Amino acid sequence: MTKKIIFQKARLFDGISEGLREDMSVCISDGKIGQVVKGRSSVPEGYDAIDLAGKCLLPGLIDTHVHATLIGEEALPLFLAAGVTSARDVGGALGAVLDLRSRIADGTLLGPRLFVCGPLLDGSTPSLGGPAFEPMLQAVPAPGAVPEIVGNLIAAGVDGIKLYFSLTPDIATEIIRFVDKRLPVTGHLGWTHSLEAIEAGIDGLEHVWISPYNEFCALDMQFGVGASMMDPTFWTKTLKGWEEADLNAGLATQWFDSMVEKQVHMGSTLDLLWTSRSGIDGAMKDPDRKLIPKVVRERQRAIAEQMGDRPDWDIHNWFFEASQGAGALEKHQEVTRLLHERGGIVVGGTDCGAIPFPPPGFSLLREIELLSDSMGAVGALKSVTSTAARYLRSEDEIGIIKEGNRADFLIVNGDPTSDVTDLRKLEDTYVGGVRHTQSELRALI
Repeated sequence: MTKKIIFQKARLFDGISEGLREDMSVCISDGKIGQVVKGRSSVPEGYDAIDLAGKCLLPGLIDTHVHATLIGEEALPLFLAAGVTSARDVGGALGAVLDLRSRIADGTLLGPRLFVCGPLLDGSTPSLGGPAFEPMLQAVPAPGAVPEIVGNLIAAGVDGIKLYFSLTPDIATEIIRFVDKRLPVTGHLGWTHSLEAIEAGIDGLEHVWISPYNEFCALDMQFGVGASMMDPTFWTKTLKGWEEADLNAGLATQWFDSMVEKQVHMGSTLDLLWTSRSGIDGAMKDPDRKLIPKVVRERQRAIAEQMGDRPDWDIHNWFFEASQGAGALEKHQEVTRLLHERGGIVVGGTDCGAIPFPPPGFSLLREIELLSDSMGAVGALKSVTSTAARYLRSEDEIGIIKEGNRADFLIVNGDPTSDVTDLRKLEDTYVGGVRHTQSELRALI
């Protein structure tokens, strides 16, 4: 049940300012944010007053790249425990993701507000295999199939469209043309190069690692039609391509210019290489390891039985060793920095569910740390609040602390605008004005 509350003496990060606004008062009622004013406001009749002296109030975080159906329903409170109050599912069976979205919205399930894209729109050659991933794919065999397939998704009420790896340029371009900006279209691209999709009018790209790879690697290391992510050498080859990439080469420069000109959103997912940063020993000792959801652990155990057991079986991604990828991650962060500095748009996302570690919710905290290295603390926070909300076309609902928006926000005993690791000092998560304490959420998970 929501209450009428006035928070006073808050150090406010509203999602759009360049730092904290000191000594602020914020009212909430009926699940919405009311008046936001400087100074200690008088307590309106019927409101409870909460003193936040020394604490930070900021918007709930938004993860723009999750696969919720791969996580398990019992793990959804993990998002809230990490301060993630909204998430976009960018690939799942249509009925399953619509059902999840509905049950979270009506309170049957406790989890983040969910935006959904439905299935991964792939080409005739499947990009993924196995019982967990195959239901996520929808083949689009030719441009002529676009109106029926994509039209049905729009009619079903999806919040966006996701293009996938083996779509050829003619089909990808036709999907973008057919959607015609009615919904955001994003892509995890491969057979279609990112410059082709940008020219066609795509709204976003997913994975710094993958979608713009062909614009940055050497010509003899590009992949195109026929490439397969199921090839065991694919991932190590792309790591090497990034390590040797020239960020000032002609195609790279053209990519930066096009991304800025067209204002295409770059979904970062830097955390895919988190273990390259932490090292396998660091990852195995990480306290978040115990938060890996049961469904994910079971999937990892099944893979371990086929590929050989090892002490890091639950966090290993099975494509490359943790000792690999550090140089590639540095290049990804540099691309992120350059895009941000030139006026491009970066939004934070994690691919949680598709990778075992870091776990849901807490993976976004790692993503923010990596983004902070590239964009500064405030830039990183904006990428997972106001900027992400605009990408989802929901800035008048979430991502910004302003009158009329949903009361989704965090209370943190620290200053994340100076040090994003202070997000770990989260005390309370509010969703629609309903308070969820850390003790409550951690008891659930």
